[in-house]
Amino acid sequence: MVADREIVRDRCDRIRRYVDDIQVWSELALDEFLRNRERQYAVLHALQLAIEACIEIGSHICSADGLGVPASYAETFDFLEQADVVDSGLACDLRAMARFRNRIVHFYWEVDLGEVYRIVTEHLQDFDRFLKAVEQYLGPTD
Repeated sequence: MVADREIVRDRCDRIRRYVDDIQVWSELALDEFLRNRERQYAVLHALQLAIEACIEIGSHICSADGLGVPASYAETFDFLEQADVVDSGLACDLRAMARFRNRIVHFYWEVDLGEVYRIVTEHLQDFDRFLKAVEQYLGPTD
């Protein structure tokens, strides 16, 4: 493993901050969330940044450890799965995250806010699962 631990740790710290913020912002009931545009924008942006940080970690590991050159963000997690950095279930969830990130960025007018609410209330643990897998891959600190 030759991935730069500091680069990966920086992105991991960012993900933790974004997820903490999302948890606070998503404590509204669904109907309140759907009426509060400011919260929607904040959650969408933090969700986008958290997903991008996962992609950055994955891309860095792929590059540094010679796992391959992904043709898409979602494919990044194929390479991590093939290298046993993440298990198949997590890889599937991460590919879905990458595709959702693309909808936020490129098709924002099609983003279903009910789906966003479901993601932030039911799937934030996917980020923790990813962070644990990456930390296990990196191994103990010196």
